[in-house]
Amino acid sequence: MSSYSNLFPMERFDEIQLRPEDFRLLERVPFTKTEFLDQLPYKLHDVIEGERTFSVVFLDTETTGLDFNNDKIIELGMVRATYSLDRRMILSINKIYNEFEDPKMPIPPKITDITGITDSMVAAKQFDIDQISQMLVGRPLIVAHNAAFDRPFFDKRFEMFSNLSWACSYNINWEALGNSGKKLEFLLQSRGWFYEAHRACEDCLALIWLMHIEQDSFSMIIDQALTSEFYVFVLGNTYEIKDKLKSLGYKFDGNKKRWYTKVYTSDDVKRQIETIGEFYDKTQVRFVKLSAFDRFKV
Repeated sequence: MSSYSNLFPMERFDEIQLRPEDFRLLERVPFTKTEFLDQLPYKLHDVIEGERTFSVVFLDTETTGLDFNNDKIIELGMVRATYSLDRRMILSINKIYNEFEDPKMPIPPKITDITGITDSMVAAKQFDIDQISQMLVGRPLIVAHNAAFDRPFFDKRFEMFSNLSWACSYNINWEALGNSGKKLEFLLQSRGWFYEAHRACEDCLALIWLMHIEQDSFSMIIDQALTSEFYVFVLGNTYEIKDKLKSLGYKFDGNKKRWYTKVYTSDDVKRQIETIGEFYDKTQVRFVKLSAFDRFKV
């Protein structure tokens, strides 16, 4: 795991003053400082009388690998916060849950290299279902920076919580906010901040800080959670129409052997079916509607 201690070049102050345009300063994300945990609950903004407020839980997992069918969660981080639906902003950070669990298998060395989590750190540890239930009381929105990764792991380990609504901060339009990348570390570093990445709770707190200083990003999260989308699939022997499907913006899923595209309204679905029907059997067209409740599920 990366260490930032003793890396600041104190001996280069004179050089920095002579050429400030050639240097950039990174500051530790305030929410990831050890003493921040003693300040909870932490208020970011006052509540305005009459506004609609709801709970959100920022969630991150560290795992033994990438395959949720065979790998296990070894660390779960959850940070519960309150947000204003009307102003689209986080109002307060309320409480934190962070714990290890013994996966009953050796942690691969490459995972230890990335996260710093060792077999001895997780030995005999187990997630506390009662505390997790308290974090999720009232069915808050769940936000993860890679929900397509975290949700399958979480839903498999905690089946009783598999019907929550999820949103993914990785999938919002960061390009519209002036970014060429989407990794959480990059998004923060480009704004002058750093933190100890690849530990569950730190990742959650760093994401909240990013949503706090870049409030348009949290507004995008809410929009994503409130918006449904449709995946349209074209099945059957599609080899002869593959070029036509490509021209219409369809992509090929090599695992499931089908073409697909994403649209956002039921009218768009109807138009896709009629368009495909002009050159192919439209009975081979299927679609599925995804909302925040079932998005990012396997």
